[in-house]
Amino acid sequence: MSFPRINLVVIGHKDHGKSTLIGRLLYDSKAIQKQKLDEIRAELKETGRKKFEFAYLLDSLEEERKGGLTIDIMQTPFKSKKYLYTIIDCPGHKEFIKKMLTGASQADAAVLVVSAKEGIQDQTRQHAFLAKTLGIQQVVVAVNKMDAVAYKENIYRNTCNRLEQILKNLGYTNVPMIPVSAIKGDNVYKKSEKMNWYIGATLIDTLDRSITPSKIPMNKPLRGVVQDAYQDENNQLIIACKIETGTLKPNESVIFNPSGKKGVLKKILAFGENKEYAQPRESVGLIVEGIDNIERGEVLSHTKTPPKIVKSFSAEIILLSDTQIQNGNEIIIRYGTAEKRCKIQKILSEIDPVNLTVSSEYPEILKEGSVGEAEFTALEPICIEKYSEFPELGRFIIKGKKGAAAAGIVLDVQA
Repeated sequence: MSFPRINLVVIGHKDHGKSTLIGRLLYDSKAIQKQKLDEIRAELKETGRKKFEFAYLLDSLEEERKGGLTIDIMQTPFKSKKYLYTIIDCPGHKEFIKKMLTGASQADAAVLVVSAKEGIQDQTRQHAFLAKTLGIQQVVVAVNKMDAVAYKENIYRNTCNRLEQILKNLGYTNVPMIPVSAIKGDNVYKKSEKMNWYIGATLIDTLDRSITPSKIPMNKPLRGVVQDAYQDENNQLIIACKIETGTLKPNESVIFNPSGKKGVLKKILAFGENKEYAQPRESVGLIVEGIDNIERGEVLSHTKTPPKIVKSFSAEIILLSDTQIQNGNEIIIRYGTAEKRCKIQKILSEIDPVNLTVSSEYPEILKEGSVGEAEFTALEPICIEKYSEFPELGRFIIKGKKGAAAAGIVLDVQA
C-alpha cells in the first residue's frame, strides 16, 4: 500500500523544542532503524549522558549528512496511519526562508512549535508571518514543554488564546493546537495520561485529520522552464525542460518566452524513452520542430496561453544576508532557471514581521533582516508571474556577492 506524501516544515523559536519534537516523531514512528538507535545510545553512554536525547538523535543524523553519508532527515520520512510525512530540513531561520522562497522545497503544511514554559516569542510571530508569506495555508500548533509547567491546563489555554489572535491577524482560522511534551512523548504519537483535561487527538492524528496533500497543478496553463539545450548523436536539438504547471503532449504548438520562438512539439523524452505526455514536477527532454537553438531560462507554454512579457512588478521581499538595498539599485534576480537584470524603482514600505504592521512608508533603504514591499522595473524582457497564480514562477531571489542576498514573492505584474 502506497501512502500519499506530505512535506512538513517544523517552525518556531529556536529554543522551543523543534529538534526534540522531530526526533520524537521519527522515534515513535519507528522511522529510525534499531541499529542506528543502538549506536546513538552507545555514543551517549560514552559521553557520560545517561538519558536518551531526541535533539541528539537529530544532531547525529546531521553529522552523518555532513560527512557525506546517506542518512538525511529529508530522506527519513515517517509514517502515520494515513500519510508518509517528510520533514523539510531547515535548521535555521535564514535557511528556512531561503529554501522555501527559492523553491528548493515547498511545504504542504507547517507545525508551529511554541513552548508552554517560555511562551510566545518574537521568532514565533516571525515564523508564523513567514509561513503565511510563503503560501503555507495549513498550520498545526504544538504547545510543547507541557511537562515543564506541570501539565497545567490554564497555561495551555492562555498560550492558545494569545496565539489564536496572532494567527487570526494573518488569516489563519480554526488552527488545531495540541498540548505536548516532546521529551516525554505526551500527545505526540501516544495519548497522554497526564492531561486528562485535554479530550482532543494526538499531534500525529491531528495532522492526519487536518492536513491534505497539495494538488499537482495540472489544470493550469502550461508553464515549463528551460534548464539546458544540447545536440544528440543525430544532431537533433534536445531541450531539457522542467514542467511546472499544466500538461504537454506531442504535436502541440508551443512558444518559448521572452524570445517568442515558436514550434511544434514532436517528441517528449525521459530516460531515453518516448512519453505520451508530461506533467508538473517532471523533467523531460523535448524535440521541437522549428527551433534550432534556445537559451536556459526561457519559459515554455502553449501558443494560446503564453505568459506576459513583464515590464515592471511589485513584490514583497525579505533581506537575508549582510546586505542592503535602496531606490535606484540595479540588481540581478533569479526566478525559475532565468537570471535577469532589474532596477529597484521604489521601496514602498517596510513591514515589522513581529507586530505585522507597516513600520515605515517609502523608506529610501532596506537593511539586513528587513521585510518590505518594492516596485521593480525589468531592464531586459522577463516572464515572471504573480505568486498567487503561478507560485513556481512567482518567487525569486536577488543575487548578492555571497549567494542569495534577498528573496521575494511577486504581488503584481505590469506588461
